[in-house]
Amino acid sequence: MLIQIATNSYRSASLPVSAQRVKNLYAEREPPDAKTPVAVFGSPGIVLFGTAGTGPVRGFDVMGGVLYVVSGGHLYSATSLGIASQLGGTISGTDVVSMDNNGTELVITNGTNGYIYSVTGGFRLITDTDFNAANTVRFLDQRFVFDEAGTNRFFCSDVLDGAAYQALAFASAESRPDNVLAVEVNSQVLFVFGEQTIEPHQNVGAANFPWERVPGAVIARGLAAKYCIAKEDSTIFFLGDDLVFYKFAGMNIQRISTHALEAEWRGYVATSDAFAFGWSWHGHKFVTVTFPIANTTFEYDISTGLWHERESWDEFENPLGRWRANCHVSVYNKQLIGDCYSGKIGYLDESTNTEFDNVIQAYAVFPPVHSDRKRVFFSRIELDVETGVGVVSGQGSDPQIMLDWSDDGGRTFVNRQLWRSMGALGAYRSRLKWTRLGSSRDRRYRITISDPVPRTIIAANADVTVGL
Repeated sequence: MLIQIATNSYRSASLPVSAQRVKNLYAEREPPDAKTPVAVFGSPGIVLFGTAGTGPVRGFDVMGGVLYVVSGGHLYSATSLGIASQLGGTISGTDVVSMDNNGTELVITNGTNGYIYSVTGGFRLITDTDFNAANTVRFLDQRFVFDEAGTNRFFCSDVLDGAAYQALAFASAESRPDNVLAVEVNSQVLFVFGEQTIEPHQNVGAANFPWERVPGAVIARGLAAKYCIAKEDSTIFFLGDDLVFYKFAGMNIQRISTHALEAEWRGYVATSDAFAFGWSWHGHKFVTVTFPIANTTFEYDISTGLWHERESWDEFENPLGRWRANCHVSVYNKQLIGDCYSGKIGYLDESTNTEFDNVIQAYAVFPPVHSDRKRVFFSRIELDVETGVGVVSGQGSDPQIMLDWSDDGGRTFVNRQLWRSMGALGAYRSRLKWTRLGSSRDRRYRITISDPVPRTIIAANADVTVGL
């Protein structure tokens, strides 16, 4: 009997319906002639690239081929060798920031102040009296564009000058009386995100403020969190004010979250701190969504339409709850992430199965095995995984998978550590087989892998007998 393996996280509000979870793993659809239609792979590890101050790393941007990093209260530049240099100044706060540049000027906003850096002018606070507190910044059509925090307005800089502003260079989002939270740009369209609406604007060439609302294109959906917007795969993704995750399809939006995720998010004490970013990995395009107060991270795989979870672990092998990545950038032929716990900058690496040398625990709860409420007896279960993946020495030289299960609809799991070896290095014929596993009318198997080795789950098979 073929047992369905876990391919996504769908932990229903009613666990007997679905308790399926996938953590630090992601599914990949395979061609028709592959061994399995869907395989599950381990998420990439993180290798230290460099360190910028004491952290947390709050944002990245690339200008003139150089990486710029906001870490703690300072701006840094970082070379292709990971050597970071502080560029001076003080940036208030500890949360993620918004950054963009025009090729020679880099502008940073944090909800309170605006900061500007150029190679010739150095780092400085934006002091123009017509600059307003802003959460987000984007560069479009030779101007920097901002939301005006706490109001229904958005404003812009002078042409190619992020330090200069005019009193009348603003507009109001007026389709609803809601505050503007953020701005984003896609396909030369400026999207103004409010608490209840999203207004697309186009450049009409006016002298002081060139944007005008696109007629008939207002979207009656607001933004839940000012930084929970991501761009990936040529479109925009965002967390709506109804705690549903959406993507843009042209000038319309489509729901991509699940009922299970939405129910979980509704139970959080706060969601206004959520943030998102997109990244690409071996043909997969992911959108990462983190809720810092709730201490959770979820990822949407655009290529499959499936969600999974991410979680980091500390040096003492304690779970940290969320994934430690605060931000992402592609530069220097690497996919870099900024650490939320320190000033570390890391690069994603498929051959590494740790994060900054800390364990990554992969975890999956399979869909239920049942047969019309009849008792199912399990005489054997065997996992088909990539074997012979052990490391030369130390932890992982004889890598293990733990199997346990739940017979009460996924509410509790047996306290049994049934370990089987994935095979020492080169032991490609290893088999992961468990026998005499009892019976159940509704069983959910769970696997856990923490050894630092590749994790590829191909299939699961069982010998079962159906009783009464």
